[in-house]
Amino acid sequence: MHILSLKRKTLESSTFIIPAFLLLGVLETMNQYARIQSGAQQPHVDVRCCWRPLAEAVIAGKPIYVRPAVDNKPPLFELLNIAVAATGQYLLVFFVLVGLANAVIAILLWRICAQHDASRVGLVAGLLFLTSVPAAGGTMVNVRSFAIAGILLSLSVNNPIACGTSIAVAGLFSQHAVFAIPALAYDRLRELDRETGVKWLASFSLAGIGVVAVTFAFVYAVWGQASFHGAIYWSFGAAEKYTTNPVVPSLIGDTSQWMDALYREALKHLGLIVPAVIVVQLTLSARDAERPALSTNAPILTTALLALSMTLPLFVRAYRAYWLYPLPFLALLASIGYQEFFKVATE
Repeated sequence: MHILSLKRKTLESSTFIIPAFLLLGVLETMNQYARIQSGAQQPHVDVRCCWRPLAEAVIAGKPIYVRPAVDNKPPLFELLNIAVAATGQYLLVFFVLVGLANAVIAILLWRICAQHDASRVGLVAGLLFLTSVPAAGGTMVNVRSFAIAGILLSLSVNNPIACGTSIAVAGLFSQHAVFAIPALAYDRLRELDRETGVKWLASFSLAGIGVVAVTFAFVYAVWGQASFHGAIYWSFGAAEKYTTNPVVPSLIGDTSQWMDALYREALKHLGLIVPAVIVVQLTLSARDAERPALSTNAPILTTALLALSMTLPLFVRAYRAYWLYPLPFLALLASIGYQEFFKVATE
């Protein structure tokens, strides 16, 4: 009866929550689109110098990942990029898609928490995420919104094939999605026995590798060997140059500039970081003392691991946009923190 009641409540809530998140996500990006159309703002530099020129070159007959159509984003994003350019409404379509991706992230946060009988936590987490997205540059045309949606979809499913497929799709939009794999695997394997865990991990790995192989094979089939080699190089081989560039705010490239950028951008997200850190600390203390954790069924430990692992891109480059990676997980932890605060305040 409890499960049926929970499913009924979730279904009833979805009739309001899902449309509301979709509307808010698209409205945020369409505001950026309107500003660009009015001349108050330019498209992101990556759109101007890389993504749109690459798509237009490929549509004009140039092979992808061969100069001049080169970029360091994986093939699935570039295929989407080309498809969007083919519509003739590049900016409009892309802004709608990014808004939908951000909304899907918020919806998945809510659904994941609803699966753990913590729907209210998920609702607040989705709202916190969407209201924090502009500060992280997530309302601009970007790859991260699509990658994070894939990561959360992987977290929301139990089937190893679906889980592996989802994280592979995320990684084919942004290479940084691979940082989420250890936390996702831990979340699934910790409750399985050895034999079942090995089978789950094998299915998960084969599904992910299969999706990657099919995607790169598609590049080879459509554009040939040079594009295939270029796809591998620009997706993986260029990583060393990317992380060691001395003129960008990276830990290796320019440590002082990196620390300054990290501090400056972290200040914008203190409303999420502070309660998230407190929640993790309280949870760890409760575990050490063998006392009940916080009064929620939301997956605190897995979320904390994902928040931590998805901050690793900030050590590559401390860009504002890289805060988008840990943002949904910080939002979920912060939602738990705010719930606990108001609970104590009203007692």
